[in-house]
Amino acid sequence: MGISSLSAALSGVQINQAQIDVISNNIANVGTEGFSRRILPQSTQAIGGVSIGVVGETIVRNVDLTLERDLFTQISATSFYDVQSTFLGRVDQFHGAPDAGVSIAAEIGRLQDSFSALANSPTDQFLTSEVIDQARDTTERINDLADLYTTLRNDAQAEAAVTVQAINDLLVQIAELNSQIRFSTISGNTTAEIEDSRSQAINELSELIEISSFPRGDGALVVQTLEGIELASETAQQLTFRPVPLSPSSFFPDSASGIFVGDPQEGRGAFDITDRNIGGQLGALITLRDETFPQQTAQLDELAHKLALRFEAQGLRLFTDQSGIVPADIPPDLTTDPPTTVPYVGFSSLIQINSRVLDDPSLVQAGTSGEILQSGANDVIRRVIEFAFGSVDFQQAANTDPATSVDIRAAATGGTTLQDYLGLRSNNTLSTGLALTNFPSVADIISAGGVDTFGTGATQTDTFILRFDDPDFGAGPYDIEIDLSAVAPSGVNAAQDLVNHITADPDFAGAVADFGASVSVGLNGQLEISSSSNIEIAPSSTQPISEQGLAFLGFEFATAIAEDPYFEVQVGNNDPVRITINPATTEVELLADLNAVNGLVAQIDADGFLQIRPGNSFTDPDFGGDINIIGGPFTTSGASLTGTAAGRTSIDDGVNIAQALFGTYTVTGTGIVEGFSPVTNVEYQSETQAGSGVFVPFRQEFLGPSASINTEIVGAQTLEDLSQRIISNVSQELSLANQRGEDEESLRSLIQQQLLNESGVNIDVELGNLIVVQNAFAASARVITVVDEIFQELLNIV
Repeated sequence: MGISSLSAALSGVQINQAQIDVISNNIANVGTEGFSRRILPQSTQAIGGVSIGVVGETIVRNVDLTLERDLFTQISATSFYDVQSTFLGRVDQFHGAPDAGVSIAAEIGRLQDSFSALANSPTDQFLTSEVIDQARDTTERINDLADLYTTLRNDAQAEAAVTVQAINDLLVQIAELNSQIRFSTISGNTTAEIEDSRSQAINELSELIEISSFPRGDGALVVQTLEGIELASETAQQLTFRPVPLSPSSFFPDSASGIFVGDPQEGRGAFDITDRNIGGQLGALITLRDETFPQQTAQLDELAHKLALRFEAQGLRLFTDQSGIVPADIPPDLTTDPPTTVPYVGFSSLIQINSRVLDDPSLVQAGTSGEILQSGANDVIRRVIEFAFGSVDFQQAANTDPATSVDIRAAATGGTTLQDYLGLRSNNTLSTGLALTNFPSVADIISAGGVDTFGTGATQTDTFILRFDDPDFGAGPYDIEIDLSAVAPSGVNAAQDLVNHITADPDFAGAVADFGASVSVGLNGQLEISSSSNIEIAPSSTQPISEQGLAFLGFEFATAIAEDPYFEVQVGNNDPVRITINPATTEVELLADLNAVNGLVAQIDADGFLQIRPGNSFTDPDFGGDINIIGGPFTTSGASLTGTAAGRTSIDDGVNIAQALFGTYTVTGTGIVEGFSPVTNVEYQSETQAGSGVFVPFRQEFLGPSASINTEIVGAQTLEDLSQRIISNVSQELSLANQRGEDEESLRSLIQQQLLNESGVNIDVELGNLIVVQNAFAASARVITVVDEIFQELLNIV
């Protein structure tokens, strides 16, 4: 034990004293925010391979850098959802609790109720005022929500500007601390305290923006965006944000300001990070400005536009913009540069009551399309209740299956009339009122009538004419003269005698050929004469039968008019209108007759298929509503479809006239014809994008001022349904933000506690370490004492 021992003991005392100072400092700062536990590393000092003591190195922080980076990430995530929850909570508060009845869905429900009350008294001025007042409340509620969205966007942008300034200040602070750490590192001084300050600054920065980082060998920590754009090292890159006021039609990047690393006005080198997953408070604010609230505005615009459009579709333009129009339902076009958006962007902030209705409230009952209504009718009101608030735009009589449709172009393709073409015939039956089978022969009838009825000899009055004629056919007349005294007996009965006499007449063959005439004995013994033409009993010019004699047979001098095939069309509450297909009718006349019906429009498409709907136009109708097709007692037989390029090539026998016109029937395996109504519901349809051919009740995609917004609301069919889904969407977004915020906060707390356990000051641990160091200090001091005693003895010896 010599000089080397003394040197080792002295170094031990010195290092232990330094360790005691470090531990004491740790204990003293146990409650200091951001303070991390200090460690004094030490190493053996040797000369020539021989240890001569210990030496203390630079004091360092005891921090798990991986945990610290994880904590920064969680701080950003927690801050992101906190901001979202705050802003979405303001929207949720606007809608109120479901039972409060202050939401847009509640206003639309009350509007429907007010129309229902008016339907029973369409001209009641008080109830009409109630409808207008409720319509105004509805538009004002929509306007208020639209204004709230715009306000929130601007508020989010204003907060973003403040946040950017705070980020810039922190980046400058971090850059300065990096410089100090770098200098201290080069100088060999401890950087622990400066690193704590830097960690605290990065902690605050992480609340504002999510970052990534990596340490350099010189002690500086390079701070970057998540995508690797440098924000700070020894120098700070400043963020640039020059916000401008936002309107519903503002969108990034065209009319909403971006956030840049650097200043784009000072030259190249600035990086736009607006839509690059900024994270943190700033990321949440920009997401709210550019995604959340534009999406919710697009949802509201869709509701406002379809509210106005569906009312107008039923003949009541109740809602318009300031100029009195409803924006057209033109689909977005993504093929243009820039994309052409829908023309109703921002309509929710403009929708109002039509000034025409305010000036003339009676238009609520009469409609605004100029439709001809009966006095006091509730047609428009009923359509609004059943259709504007429903999912059906109008009802249409048409076959939705082209394969089973009927090309009705009789004249154009078949060169004939509809009656012949479709196998539909006029019906006419003339029957005697007596059972002529009770008489063995016609002679017995004459005998029974006697001289007073039929005369006698040269003055016998027993002759009349059976005439088949119809000006619609352009054939006939076919006159069959019946001289009762000349009717030959058949040996069966008088009825059969007349049947034989009539069918033997040469003119009867013409009546059969042109009019499908027939004569037979009925079940009750009466004589039955049928034809598709008019049937007339006329007096003969020679030996004319008297009215008394004709009555004896069960006839009278009269003309039985043939009943042409018909069906009836009813539009809404209007009286049914009979549409007749007479022997000369072609598709041209049929179409003209249908279009002459008040409130009805018909067309024949390129394939010859008939389509009928309420309104006044197929391309731009003023109103929709419902129709009803009622087929008359006419069925097909021997249809002569020719020249058809699409649809059925024939029509089965026994098909009702209504089903024959549209082809809406099937034939069972047993040959039974089963018809079904050609009337179908046509739902409200808006094309998703130009030329897509895809139609939906409410648009979901390609909305907003950039034609890029997806409302994420799927399946809505009615106005109330859409409005409720809009409210639910906000509640779900808020709930999701709260839940994710809670999850991220729980993880942040866990990581923070773990970091604190590993990097923070634990008094028990520090006191334990202090005891160990004190013992080591005492041991080193004892060594020095022993060495001193040895030296004293040595000196005494000398």
